[in-house]
Amino acid sequence: MYHHVKKLMYTVNISEPDVRFGNMLLEQFGGANGELAAAMQYTIQGWNCVDDIGRRDLLMDIGTEELSHLEVVGALIRMHLKPLKTNREAAEADPLVTIAGGGGLNLFDSMGNAWTSTYLKITGELDVDLRSNIAAEARAKIVYERLINHTQDPGTIDTLQFLMTREITHMKAFQAALDSLEKSPFSVGLLKPTPGIVDEYFNGSTGDGSEGDSDMRGPWTSSFGLHLVESELNGGKGLSVEDIDGKIDGEDRGKQDGAQKATTSAADEAIGFNDNSAKKNIAPAKRALKKYKTA
Repeated sequence: MYHHVKKLMYTVNISEPDVRFGNMLLEQFGGANGELAAAMQYTIQGWNCVDDIGRRDLLMDIGTEELSHLEVVGALIRMHLKPLKTNREAAEADPLVTIAGGGGLNLFDSMGNAWTSTYLKITGELDVDLRSNIAAEARAKIVYERLINHTQDPGTIDTLQFLMTREITHMKAFQAALDSLEKSPFSVGLLKPTPGIVDEYFNGSTGDGSEGDSDMRGPWTSSFGLHLVESELNGGKGLSVEDIDGKIDGEDRGKQDGAQKATTSAADEAIGFNDNSAKKNIAPAKRALKKYKTA
């Protein structure tokens, strides 16, 4: 269940409203890297995570905190957008927010695009989702950093600094959860990649460019067993596609499948009703349903 406490996680104060900046802040309310997207992504991942109740708790903890961050961002936006309600000149800065939203919050980003569930990255594969979450926190950190650089208001800066800092906290937690699976970062899913071709770095962009760029070499062409291969069009042998010969089972899973699992049941022991008092409360409803079916 959820329970709302009428207290912000961080107290928001501003000195002077800035309507245009309030519009920028909408990016972290209804945008692709915003707090609602993070809250929904982690929470739904957590609901799906029945095979690891420890890391499910992590996902639910951070998903719930993100809802608290959404509330903080919302309070900050409302303060900055307040002039839209009464000031015609300010309202002209954002007619959409003024007329459609009454000068308040709605699920739009800074450009007026509606929030969409396609922002969410949910695969049902725990290690893949954790990597997505680490990247999501990094993107949100950068957005907050840029917002901080576009305001001079001390209270606003402090609020954004709080939110930006928590992104790094969450990155640490997700990274720790991922590392504790004790599996190679390249071991994903159940099927192994094909040997040989998996270690071939394809040099697909060749020649000298008009901006001083040329063929470059770095650790991305030689680390983790990689070696560079040239395209047939550039005199090379190309990728070893002949290596491909069906699927290969047995990918390393580390500790991913060994965690404590959730207990669920589709029979009489309904989820959430595993004590005697709860069973007693649900019994009349079950009797009524049975009577209805036989009527």
